[in-house]
Amino acid sequence: MKTVLLSPRTGVITVGDIPAPEATAGTVLIRNEWSLISAGTERATVSTGAQSLIGKARQRPDQVAQVIDSVRRTGLAETYRTVKDRLDRPVQLGYSCAGTVLRAGEGVEDIRPGMRVAAAGARYASHAEIVAVPRNLVVPVPDGVDTQWAAFATVGAIALQGIHQAESVPGSRIAVIGLGLVGQLTLQLLRAYGYDAVGIDPDPAMVALAESAGLVAFPRGADGLSGAVLRHWSGAGADAVLITAATPSSDPVEFAGHLARDRATVVVVGDVGVTPPRSSYYHKELSIRYARSYGPGRYDSRFEEGGHPYPEGYVPWTERRNLAEVLRLTATGALDLSRLDPRVFPVEDAADAYESLKPSPGGRRVALLLRYPGTAELPSPPAPPAGSGTWTAPRGTVRVAAIGAGNFATRTLFPELKREPGVAFSWVAGGRGLSAAHQGRRWGFRTVADSVDSGLASGDADCVMVLSRHDSHGRYAAGVLRAGTALYCEKPLGLTEEELEDVADAWLVSGAPAMAGFNRRFAPAVRDLRAALPTGAPLQVVYRVFAGRLPADHWYFDPRQGGRLLGEVCHFIDTAGFLVPGRPVGVRAVGVGRGDPATAQSVTLQLTYDDGSAACVVYGGLTPPGAPKELLEVAADGVAARIDDFRSLTVWKGGRAATTAYRGGPKGHAAEMRGLVRLVRGEPLGGAAAAADFPSALWSSLVACRAARSLTECRVVETAPATPALARALGCAAPGAGAAVPKPGRPAGGAAAATAAS
Repeated sequence: MKTVLLSPRTGVITVGDIPAPEATAGTVLIRNEWSLISAGTERATVSTGAQSLIGKARQRPDQVAQVIDSVRRTGLAETYRTVKDRLDRPVQLGYSCAGTVLRAGEGVEDIRPGMRVAAAGARYASHAEIVAVPRNLVVPVPDGVDTQWAAFATVGAIALQGIHQAESVPGSRIAVIGLGLVGQLTLQLLRAYGYDAVGIDPDPAMVALAESAGLVAFPRGADGLSGAVLRHWSGAGADAVLITAATPSSDPVEFAGHLARDRATVVVVGDVGVTPPRSSYYHKELSIRYARSYGPGRYDSRFEEGGHPYPEGYVPWTERRNLAEVLRLTATGALDLSRLDPRVFPVEDAADAYESLKPSPGGRRVALLLRYPGTAELPSPPAPPAGSGTWTAPRGTVRVAAIGAGNFATRTLFPELKREPGVAFSWVAGGRGLSAAHQGRRWGFRTVADSVDSGLASGDADCVMVLSRHDSHGRYAAGVLRAGTALYCEKPLGLTEEELEDVADAWLVSGAPAMAGFNRRFAPAVRDLRAALPTGAPLQVVYRVFAGRLPADHWYFDPRQGGRLLGEVCHFIDTAGFLVPGRPVGVRAVGVGRGDPATAQSVTLQLTYDDGSAACVVYGGLTPPGAPKELLEVAADGVAARIDDFRSLTVWKGGRAATTAYRGGPKGHAAEMRGLVRLVRGEPLGGAAAAADFPSALWSSLVACRAARSLTECRVVETAPATPALARALGCAAPGAGAAVPKPGRPAGGAAAATAAS
């Protein structure tokens, strides 16, 4: 499908082809008929992209601060790679569109295929033939409203949110400074609700446009403007001033102080300089408020992506209701969008549309629309792949496919695989298609699959790597195995025991080899430590991690993604279990602050094992930058050892201390990828055999799920499997039974043994 792309490095606009997005749970697939180019917002985005690196830094000092913070946390080299990757990665533009629903994802009940809808949201309601938008950002288009005008709903919602923030009753005197698209819509909305409103803009064309719609407007450069506005209101000042301009100047804020009455409200809707003069704001005791985009729910992933509603008694006007209200007023004729006289471009000419945003002698347009053919279709679902039940190792080149291609995959895993001889990248698939298309070209994948299902159905892979967001791991991992294909699944294997049961069942039935992304097992320091420990002796393990604080809006804290415990602490649970000879029998988790596994930043785990071993994992998620990240200490009969950030291993034994240094502090990714290729080929794994053991990875994943339950329930939780497939995969006779469990390098019998040994 076609989509409009911006190069962040150069600011160049292109129209590219990428796969259509998938209808995941809670989302709606829409075939666009129209999308709106917001002249102010998108012109600024393109303008920033066209600037030099220094110009970009001056334009976005907030991002410069993020880069400096990243240098402190991860170092200059890693930060450089991150910035370079972001500048090279194309960005989809647009955030306001309308079209027809093609498909509704699981859990979406009020939006059905065939309905006309309007949609909002950057990264979702893009300039593309087909878009996937979360349900809370989609509203039906009323009968009688042309889809063309429905594409304005998002920008109308921005204007409406500004009016709500003013908290003025109908009949109040309102001044609107800035008559671009948002300002024009604001004036029309104020008239519809019965406010006494005037508009102000330095461009005579914008003043004339407002007047042509029967609105009251004044040119900013007119002599005695303040007096003229006050005379319009018989000498009274504005009850509220809405600033919808876009300028680095603080003139709109200063002028608002002249127009406002005593104790009035000034609402900043646009991007302007905010340096209010004390002379007017102090003496009039003015209040300054900000309007945040489309309304309540914006920037809240639980509302926008998770679909969680707000209680109407407390938050009656969400961004979704704002969208619907704009369409309702359009249907009644109170909002006449045709007065905006938008210029229309076919989507193929999007570059010309953006070029027209630049200042020109002919004046500026407040609205530009992209028109779509309306013929784009979703690919037909392929027949589900059926695994043969008998795994056959490939001869010759190992074809590797990928589901997802995010930062970790492209910076860490793909480079290591590229170094392995006899490996070829076959297909790549991703959620919204853009990242898969970009990384597919960058890394030399032969094809970009229309969907995960079509990639699996093609049979063009010996191994599929699941590298997507955490909430999809279990589903994709089970699907890969049932397709009869070798699996590499980045941690976590699943976020629930139901998902782990599904993965275990698929693994037992498929006969295909599988590996989880617990890379620290493969780290040279960990493998050397394991070899230095006495065989079968109970261990005391203390694993301290200074992970550092993540911002509250990090995707880890989306409730669907499981939080840091399930997504990251599982690493350290696994490393402890890899070293301990026994099987886990219980876990107690204590969080710092709130005990919600999805939002907990710091957690302490106490793990017990059936051989008398014990492990303590202290995960600090609130630590400052610069602190050493990981310290692993182990005590056994006659042996003590310490791994310091994977840079050194010291073993105390027999009255002597021996220290081994590891250049660069390798955490095992290179060895892990070598082990994966050998596993798929059916070659002897050597020292990597224990680390590649899949049952122990299932154990670690199960313990992480039980730790999350312990954190919620504030008690010790047993770790024995409670479902049949997990019990079989882990060597237990029945759920909850105490049979011996396979440990790394000692797989269980039956199907599990055949697979683990392959």
